[in-house]
Amino acid sequence: MLLTMLAITATFYVGIPLRPPSTLRARCVIAATPKTELDEACNVVLTHTNTDFDSLAGAVALAKLWSIERPEVPTHVVMPRGVNPLVGRFLAYHKHLLPIRGFKTIRAVDIGAIGVVDTQSANRLGPAAAWLENASHVAVYDHHSCVDGDINPTELHLEPVGSVTTVLVEELQKHAHKIKLSETEATLFALGIRADTGALSFPSTTPRDGRALVYLMEQGASQLAIAEFGQARLSAVQRDLLASAMRDVQSCEHEGLKVGTVCLDTGRGFVTGMSAVCEELLQLLSFDALLLGITHRNAKQQSFLSLIGRCSPRASAVDLNDVMGQPAVAVEEVDELPRALPNAPPSVVAEARSLLNRALEHVISQVPEQPTAEDLMTKTVFSCSPGDTMEEAMKMMNRIAKKAVPVIDDERKLMGMLKFSDVVKAEQAGKGQQLVKVWMRRDVVTIAPEAKFDKVEQLIIDTGSGRLPVTDENGVLLGLVTRTDVLRQHRMYGRLGRGARRVR
Repeated sequence: MLLTMLAITATFYVGIPLRPPSTLRARCVIAATPKTELDEACNVVLTHTNTDFDSLAGAVALAKLWSIERPEVPTHVVMPRGVNPLVGRFLAYHKHLLPIRGFKTIRAVDIGAIGVVDTQSANRLGPAAAWLENASHVAVYDHHSCVDGDINPTELHLEPVGSVTTVLVEELQKHAHKIKLSETEATLFALGIRADTGALSFPSTTPRDGRALVYLMEQGASQLAIAEFGQARLSAVQRDLLASAMRDVQSCEHEGLKVGTVCLDTGRGFVTGMSAVCEELLQLLSFDALLLGITHRNAKQQSFLSLIGRCSPRASAVDLNDVMGQPAVAVEEVDELPRALPNAPPSVVAEARSLLNRALEHVISQVPEQPTAEDLMTKTVFSCSPGDTMEEAMKMMNRIAKKAVPVIDDERKLMGMLKFSDVVKAEQAGKGQQLVKVWMRRDVVTIAPEAKFDKVEQLIIDTGSGRLPVTDENGVLLGLVTRTDVLRQHRMYGRLGRGARRVR
């Protein structure tokens, strides 16, 4: 039976035995020993395991805030276990400028207050989770409002924003007369917001995130440093795996979405940063959803599968968190989910492929049926007759403020389309009394009422037309599908859905 360990944007092995209770009790006894001259009272702010930019930036911001709210003792930032490659590269240059301490350099007995950022789950704190039991005060700051956490905090700050760093930058702004941000801090905070909002492009992004970024730029955030450390750089190993993925990836079309799956074997231990490879593959091959499985082995030669999922905004109906069996977070943040593969090496790839196929079936089951042209079209359509004069057509088009109208006969059969540029030319040439049938465009692209949305959308893109006539098998005009209908279906602009659907 496959064992699964749940995580959010975290990578860790499963099947590793936990320390027995006796060990934990022994640690409690040690922690209860009398204080010595080595005692160092402090507060601690914890990132989650596999620290990303938003978690680190939020932790440093909270430590900065506590420097004035809890000044009695110093506040240290602790990363319990692991950092992602981008953060690791940033820290290689800037660690000495930040209030970071190693986990093993702090004793639990010395800790007063604990801050937790970007998570509400104790299992994402790694070994530092044990510190929560003896803390005098626990404050949690998070922006994943759909997550049911198991930490019982003294205070909880949960805000519906794209980045937890935004929440803490807003708090720092309230104390701007007491706190001045360094260039490094402003840059780190900007990197945190950019990372979790996709540089303000993710659906979860809010105006608050944008305002926080503007404030950080005003405080001296370095655009050069953001450009240097904010973009993932694939290593040689990652580039080789990307090349293999592009060769072996399998794709399928389902209800207008292009879904890809690929399973890779590192042939070695765990390769960090594979989520960046997944993102690159999604962009290069224009997938709407992509599942990437990577098999690797630990020091004991046990095989594991890391499953990574990515979706484009077009696949908004797909909940990768549900696919991965994790608590809900932003779709863009579903990273490696290791699963133990206990079988012998010869069957590892087959078992990994089986897991990947099950995940694919789950993704496909979430994709709703596409609407048809008949579902999208506007049935109330202003039109003109072939026998109308161009002058009459101009008056009507000015009244309804439309750039083109269909031309239909008495039986509502589509005869052609008349553009406003045509009536203007006729007027300028003094031919306003000529009939519409002389000027109308007879070569009109139409679409059947049962055509699916993806075909409708592609026709609008290919033809450059702002409207597609929907006709039956006899050529009778049933309605029009417009660019606005396509945008409304994608839900890109909320107000498009609030107005009248009547498009003339």
